[in-house]
Amino acid sequence: MEWQVHGLTIVNSSRKTIYREKKVNSGAMIEHHNCPEDFTIILPTLNEGQNIQLMLESLTSLYPSAKILVIDDSSTDGTQAKVKEYARLHRQVSLIERERKDRGLTASVMEGILFSETPYFVVLDADFQHPPEAIKDIVSALKKGNDVVIGVRKNKRKLSFTRKISSWGAHSLASLYLRVRRKKRSRDTMSGFFGGRTEFCKRIVIENYDKFERRGFKILFDILKFSPHWTRISEIEFEFGERRGGSSKLDAKVVLSIMRQCGIFGKGLAAATSFFLLNMLGRFLAAFILGILTTIVFLTMTGQPWHTLGIFPTVISFLLAVGYVVVANEFFAERRKKGGLLKGIQIMFTAFSGYLINLGLFYIIASELPDLQLVPMFIGFGLSAIYDTVGCNIDAG
Repeated sequence: MEWQVHGLTIVNSSRKTIYREKKVNSGAMIEHHNCPEDFTIILPTLNEGQNIQLMLESLTSLYPSAKILVIDDSSTDGTQAKVKEYARLHRQVSLIERERKDRGLTASVMEGILFSETPYFVVLDADFQHPPEAIKDIVSALKKGNDVVIGVRKNKRKLSFTRKISSWGAHSLASLYLRVRRKKRSRDTMSGFFGGRTEFCKRIVIENYDKFERRGFKILFDILKFSPHWTRISEIEFEFGERRGGSSKLDAKVVLSIMRQCGIFGKGLAAATSFFLLNMLGRFLAAFILGILTTIVFLTMTGQPWHTLGIFPTVISFLLAVGYVVVANEFFAERRKKGGLLKGIQIMFTAFSGYLINLGLFYIIASELPDLQLVPMFIGFGLSAIYDTVGCNIDAG
């Protein structure tokens, strides 16, 4: 059975639920009636076709009385079709198809909370990194009177190096912000595996609807940020698993998302970071300035007065050399295959080609400079090349 509610397509094999809308502040409360289930499992998905059926089978087997709400962000790999087929035979499974223009993990979970019709809910990923078996521990802790229960990863060895760095950086930013705001914190704000008392969290979403970072990745941070000081929070530990199939949608950009969630200062910092690290022109300017300043610092450390350096030829050399590296990195980022030896070879080729060209330019344009002054310039350019390479690869995801 399919029907439309607020522009969302709902698919459910069970009877049609009665919806009543009540405006509260900037959001809309959707109240549901006649629902006997104890808790709702919110499953946000984006191209999880390889995992979704196995996940649904696991959840319906473990929790036959729970409601399962799949919130799909316009998948293109058949995820929706598999959920619809499964929902026809399993009354507890529902699907919300979200509009592509409003994509975002946070936005998906927000919709899931608003559409939940049970006293409690639990949010987990569909890739089995969050173990379905641990849901019962979260629900049990909620029934003891907690408003929010957060899953804390026992180990993060299964995370890639980039995701480890991203998770650590994002968690540190979030914890610092929550500490400054005197809000409740968690040991693992970035786990993404948590549950809540539906009435409590629905109220937070409604009252702060326009303040949530809808395109962000960590709605838990927003919930903690907008929660009152008396919020009752508990944690459970779980074994972080390996992704069964598909690829992760999270990367180093999650740190930028967390920055945007940290007030006006955070939004400004995120905008500056995005420009100088992810934008091609911004990376060029930052790499150029970094190279020049590093050269001056190393010249001073070696006792060489930087003002004796041929400023004009040096600037021209850096402009040309850094420009080469930026363009080359952009070229390879658009054409490379993700991961593997090829990616590493391309990055090494780009960096070392830039080194050689820069060294040649120094000798041609600034041939009157002593060799000792070439060393600081070589180091300065090396740092600028590394900076651009890192930024370009973060941008490429």
